[in-house]
Amino acid sequence: MDGPVGESAPGASRDVSARLRALLSPKSVALVGASDRLGWSTGSFANFARLGFEGSLHLVNRNGGEVHGRPSVTSCTEIGEPVDLALMLVGANALPVALADAAAAGIRSVVVLAAGFGETGHEGVRAQQELAERCRELGLMCVGPNCLGFVNVVDRAPAWSGPMPSVAPGGVAVVSQSGATAYTIASFAATQNIGLSHVISTGNEAMVDTVDMAAAVLEDDRVRSVAMFMESIRDVGSLRRLAARAAELRKPIVVMKVGTSALAAEIALTHTGALVGDDRLVDAALRQFGVVRVGSLEQLAITAGLLARTGPLVPGGLGVVSISGGACDIIADRAEIAGVPLEPLAEETQERLSRLLPSYGALRNPLDITGAASENPQLFADALAVFADDPSVALLAAVYVLPTEQRSERIRHKVEMIAKGLRAAGGRGVLMDQTFDTISPHTAAELERMGVPHALTGLRDSIDAIGAAMRWSAWLRRRRMATQAETGPQADGHDGPSREEIGGTWPSAVAGPPPEAGDGPWSEARGLGLLAEHGIPVVPWRAAATREEAVAAARELGYPVVLKVVSPQILHKSDIGGVALGLRTDAEVGQAFDRVTAAGARVAGAHVEGALVAPMRAGGLELIVGLVRDAHWGPTLAVGFGGVWVHVADDTSLRLLPVDESDVRDMLGELRGKALLEGVRGSAPVDLDGLVRVIVDFARMAGRLGPGLASIEINPLRVDGAEIEALDAAVLWL
Repeated sequence: MDGPVGESAPGASRDVSARLRALLSPKSVALVGASDRLGWSTGSFANFARLGFEGSLHLVNRNGGEVHGRPSVTSCTEIGEPVDLALMLVGANALPVALADAAAAGIRSVVVLAAGFGETGHEGVRAQQELAERCRELGLMCVGPNCLGFVNVVDRAPAWSGPMPSVAPGGVAVVSQSGATAYTIASFAATQNIGLSHVISTGNEAMVDTVDMAAAVLEDDRVRSVAMFMESIRDVGSLRRLAARAAELRKPIVVMKVGTSALAAEIALTHTGALVGDDRLVDAALRQFGVVRVGSLEQLAITAGLLARTGPLVPGGLGVVSISGGACDIIADRAEIAGVPLEPLAEETQERLSRLLPSYGALRNPLDITGAASENPQLFADALAVFADDPSVALLAAVYVLPTEQRSERIRHKVEMIAKGLRAAGGRGVLMDQTFDTISPHTAAELERMGVPHALTGLRDSIDAIGAAMRWSAWLRRRRMATQAETGPQADGHDGPSREEIGGTWPSAVAGPPPEAGDGPWSEARGLGLLAEHGIPVVPWRAAATREEAVAAARELGYPVVLKVVSPQILHKSDIGGVALGLRTDAEVGQAFDRVTAAGARVAGAHVEGALVAPMRAGGLELIVGLVRDAHWGPTLAVGFGGVWVHVADDTSLRLLPVDESDVRDMLGELRGKALLEGVRGSAPVDLDGLVRVIVDFARMAGRLGPGLASIEINPLRVDGAEIEALDAAVLWL
């Protein structure tokens, strides 16, 4: 990435963050290129008045005269007083002169509206690079080009060149590459009574990207969550540091990431490369970093808004009290899909509810309190208060309608009683309307007056957002526990740095330099040898260059055996008839040797070295354990169910390196077939501790092989009780 923000050193990042915080809170702004004939200028000027900007606003027009009913100056140097920020409304051709003038006036930050740069193709990319270089030479921090700028809602400071959304100040910062999308998110947030601190567009990101901006606003005490719309992730290290800092501050980052990143074709030749490719890696990395990923703009705003209100949730599930039995059924169904636990009520809770609601047969969660609560709203309030005391309830929801302008008078007393019950849960109470609707300014004012902690509309979006909030809260707890286990509590009471924060390295359990890399693929025999050298358990095997050597190897290892063609150029041996199974006699081994080597010889460009002989294994589970080195994300571990089912079952978990035993245990727990590891229908349970150690040792070994490694995988890794061994290996070098 170009510009000072592209520096990867944490110290450089802190300097950039400080400059961006100053950029986002200007006390004096110059509109460069202000003109009554320019719509962008008229809109930008009006935004300052609309938001109530209390600083100084200067209009710069090269011809001077009156602009927007005010006198202008012909240059920034003519202003004659310090200016914090220049909003560049001039076109691309006029930018060089305008930038030089701004720098000469002592301005250090600019927002560039002009298009015609990287979005237009090769020549535009070159022009954008020149823009970034020119800004660096002049000491300017540049946001854009091709952006709409930003709105600092809490400080009433806009540098926004389009229509400005009508939003209330609050705790959610919106950061988006696309200005139009930033406006859409902010406008939608306004319809859901979600208060915003900032609305930021980064555009083409010549010098400043969404991660930089998120890192800057994250340090603002008024920001409680960050909602990001990302079209690309340029610097994985910067994103990792952002996520680590957010976790330290206990502030969630919610992301909608569009687009996919495919691996290089040669990496995807391996099973692991195919499993890791496209959007799976982005999804796994964000989840590993503790970044909440959502699939829609609505979910982006709703989830960030909820978390800004609640902050990290305590352990537990969702407690629901509803006046509608149908809503209880909908919530139960959606909660199962969204992974939201609806924990059984404690015995004490049920006893208290039975005294409160003596006619109820089933006191469960969700609780249908029936229409009796309409006649006696105190029942609703009391039931919510009882739920709030249940130790299994992390978040408390009341399902009822919102006090709209049409019905607020009629239902005011009922909502006030519900609000009283929700407040018993502190900041963990929400009022949910069953259907999706707009929370108008009138409704928002009524909710605040009635003391409702937070309101959500639409059961599906609400439950999905709650699920995301609970998963993030659980991740944060695990991370803090792991950090304390590694470093111990710090003297100031804060957790120490995590592995991610100190550079993503960890001591290797395997001594010695990495092996000498070779171009392209290695043969299976060479791959198994590499694993064995580094302490990974491997099936006994022998390499045979002739029929006679194959027969001798089979006798030594003991029948039955499997025989496979050995060739660096043949990764998928079964596909070409290069594997013979269940061989029980010398004659079968000899014939199989001739058959598999002949099959290999028919593969164009393949150099056949002979055959590999190993004992035939039966029973147990077959896993795939592999690592690929993505050019963007770096080394990535994949663990799943393997063998011939690797692409059929499609059951895989991913992590970026480094990983530890806790990470690997979580990976195995994420597999849909995880019950197989515990033993089913009489099969022995897997030695999970032993399996985890083998996978961690494999990951550490693979991580040491250096940047020349494209991928390495074990497929299958056979696990039968406490017996764990690699049956096949594939190694591919760049």
